[in-house]
Amino acid sequence: MLKVPRLDDLSYEQMIQRAVSRIPAMTDQWTDFNNHDPGITVLQAYAWLTDMLNYYLNATGDVHIEKYLKLLGIEPLPAQAARCYLAVEGEEGEIRIPAGTRFLAGEIPFESEEEYMGTGNRFCSFISETDGSAMNLTAFAGADGEYARAFAHYFHDSSILYLGFEKPLSDGDRLYICIKADERRNPFDEDFRLCSLRWQFFGEAGWTDLDTEDGTCGFLKSGIVRVGGISAMERFRHPEGMGEAYYIRCILEEDAYDALPGIGMIYVNPLEVVQQKTVCKEGEILPELQIGRTDGCAGQELLFDYPDICRFSLALETGEKHFDIWKYTEDLDQAGYRDQVFTYDRDTQCVRFGDGIHGAVPPQNCLIHVTGLVCSMYEKGNAMAGSISVAADAGDSSFRVWNPEDAHGGKGRETVRQMAARMEEELFHQQRMASAEDYKSVILNTPGLMLETAHVIPGTVYGEITGKLRGVNEVVVVVKPYSREKKAGLSDIYRARIETYMEPFRLLNTKVSIEEPAYVGITVHGKIHLIRDTPRDREKVIECLKDMIDYERKEQPFGATISGGKLFMRLEALDEVERVQELTLERTGSAAVKNERGDILLREDALSYLEAADLGFY
Repeated sequence: MLKVPRLDDLSYEQMIQRAVSRIPAMTDQWTDFNNHDPGITVLQAYAWLTDMLNYYLNATGDVHIEKYLKLLGIEPLPAQAARCYLAVEGEEGEIRIPAGTRFLAGEIPFESEEEYMGTGNRFCSFISETDGSAMNLTAFAGADGEYARAFAHYFHDSSILYLGFEKPLSDGDRLYICIKADERRNPFDEDFRLCSLRWQFFGEAGWTDLDTEDGTCGFLKSGIVRVGGISAMERFRHPEGMGEAYYIRCILEEDAYDALPGIGMIYVNPLEVVQQKTVCKEGEILPELQIGRTDGCAGQELLFDYPDICRFSLALETGEKHFDIWKYTEDLDQAGYRDQVFTYDRDTQCVRFGDGIHGAVPPQNCLIHVTGLVCSMYEKGNAMAGSISVAADAGDSSFRVWNPEDAHGGKGRETVRQMAARMEEELFHQQRMASAEDYKSVILNTPGLMLETAHVIPGTVYGEITGKLRGVNEVVVVVKPYSREKKAGLSDIYRARIETYMEPFRLLNTKVSIEEPAYVGITVHGKIHLIRDTPRDREKVIECLKDMIDYERKEQPFGATISGGKLFMRLEALDEVERVQELTLERTGSAAVKNERGDILLREDALSYLEAADLGFY
């Protein structure tokens, strides 16, 4: 990025001193350099003028920077109010909650935007079935914040999830399913899936397919599943006698899960609320929200001091009980000369009308009222889970609500500094894979995947160490996904998604191949004398071996050398060890060799792990 030059780099005193110092070189007739000399006075006047011009040229404030950023296509992201879903429970019968009902999380207000109609149905049973063997996990699904594991990785015939409810579901019902988020997973869009699911409900004709809209992306994130095609549900009891209820089930047809999903509570027809407080509706006139009169001048400004403003309009009283509504615009420069719009500066709390070129000039002597005023606390409104309840003025108290998960998404308007940072990120975003770091950066950020590390190897080098023919213009990237297994491989869907994502970044004359790591198990044989032979001291020795051998504990794990000498010295340095009598290393797998000193040399695509510790403690 270009360095912005500093124009105001000379002070007034420095300019005077520099000008006076040049006088003797230009004439020998000027000998009086004191302040009373008319020539010095003229120099001082020009120095003052130059200082002022430099100051104004250099005074690029946030307003100017924002306009420069807009020229680059970087518009400020608007403020957003926090949102969340509320679980609704009530007595028998239908529950009705009008739009605009206010709820409170302490002193933080939330409102419903749409009318709610529901029956207060509750989730009551969670059964996981694998190859005909069922397990009742209801006690774990959502209890005390717990999550129950859905499905199974290894099955022959079927892996099915049964979800039971106290009352029948209706066509179009929405289920909010709480999913345990995995922070290791890269962000992904709504189309991302790692599985194929088939939903069914139990009715008069037995199990019948459902038409669903899955907002959880196949149980990868919390969201709404809308069930369609339900007719008359009937109660169902699992053959093993677990939990009679009204059931729907989810059949895992194609499994490519890297980690089985954890499912918490499920809420039927939750109520979506937004963190805001409606002071008055659009067109409603309140006496206390009159802010002044129009003066008929271009660019008129008025003060409107109100806390936590989210949005509002202005009603100009042009006649007796006749009002013209003027709308807010983000930028008057984009408005036409007839557009009845205004802008509002939240920092100065100032309303400003157009000048007749950008935005219309309002007629003279009209009372100005604020209408449609909505307030929001933005980033301060991200309330914690369980903190929202019905407000005192909500009216109907025959139901209760709570938010099972945190309110999220609340954020203020993007600042100029944040816009500049986003500009750098967008304009200098990685576009091509040229260096080894480029390959790693792009591949490890493949959307939706959980990738631990990657290593880039030239194709010819990879061909030499593996015996597989590779081209001169080929690059091999060895990718290790996150996994509980020590020897984690790459699934077909992982490989396909990485190849699809990196293709736009690939240089045209370069072939890129994705490979999984080779794994080398290390067995340590030895005799170690401990100062005190206790289980805790033995564990310290094992941990020391893992620190030196396991790839998970190394900064540069690929192609490492497991040195028997360094391992010997590291064990000798432990406070718990008196002396190491004997120590040897052995390997399993063909991706490493043992040299004459007893060290294990890994191949460049290989990772090591401690397979066994055959140690005698004395």
